Amino acid sequence: MSEQIVSPDDWRSVMGYFASGVTVVTGWDGTEPVGTTVSAFCSVSLTPPLLLVCLDHNNPALAPIKKKGRFGVNILSADGMDVAMRFATPMETNRFEGLDFVHTDGGAPRLSGAPVFIDCDLHDTYSVGDHDILIGRGRKVEKELTAKPMIYHQGKFL
Repeated sequence: MSEQIVSPDDWRSVMGYFASGVTVVTGWDGTEPVGTTVSAFCSVSLTPPLLLVCLDHNNPALAPIKKKGRFGVNILSADGMDVAMRFATPMETNRFEGLDFVHTDGGAPRLSGAPVFIDCDLHDTYSVGDHDILIGRGRKVEKELTAKPMIYHQGKFL
């Protein structure tokens, strides 16, 4: 019996049908902040508080986050479309230029417009396929849970 191989386009289509939240994962490269839009995010454990995010091997934020061992997850609200797009598309300049953010004591930039921020230590990493799974251990959370969350569904931010 032959094994069916799913094409990348089919896989993206069916995975995109599953609605998810939208985050911007942030860190520092030593001198400059780095960040990227991520929808592959979920809770892993309550005790200890662990989460996961997935970053493509070619994502420029990956190496600095792994080297520093710290990152932040900024969960975006529905009105954060501009921020989501800023961090989702390749940019020649600093993505943080002109953006209001706070350099937390943990070393991860907290985006001022994000209603939820989770400051994490890098607990573990796994290289799987074309992505790395980063397991973060929550050190601190900041939250203002009154805004409607941003949703990513079928290739669109809602």
